[in-house]
Amino acid sequence: MTDHITTERLTLRRPEMADAAAIASLVGDVDVSRWLTRVPHPYGLSDAYGFISAVQNGNGNTFVICVGTQLVGCVGIERELGYWLGKNHWGRGYASEACRAMVARHFARSAEDLISGHFTDNGASRHVLDKLGFVQTSQEQARCPATGDCHVLQRMVLTQSAWGAGE
Repeated sequence: MTDHITTERLTLRRPEMADAAAIASLVGDVDVSRWLTRVPHPYGLSDAYGFISAVQNGNGNTFVICVGTQLVGCVGIERELGYWLGKNHWGRGYASEACRAMVARHFARSAEDLISGHFTDNGASRHVLDKLGFVQTSQEQARCPATGDCHVLQRMVLTQSAWGAGE
């Protein structure tokens, strides 16, 4: 199984316990965690260690996103495509680049449709999914663990044929 994925500007690699402080610092920022459906706030070192342990004991489809040696976020496909970037790294195209690599990896191994979603008030995340070819499917209410607020979650899907047509 591939331990690294290299793109034009990024390296995606397996998370290591040594990444815990960086992960906790980045996703522990409520401006980041408020857009996520699984991350509590506050998010501390013990949360990061638990996350890394779960990834290391799972199916190995979650990677940290690095620019050079600096960890800037995380991307994975466990049940669905999920991703986040530290706030200081927004607006540079890193999420699109990392997600594109993960989607390519997924469809190289499987013909199964890929699902994802975004809170409807998160236009940046919607833009990433739109660029990859995801299309809207349904909406549901979802609670954000970081804030406790409920938001409309726009569910989306990407088929292998749509991905192939866009590549």
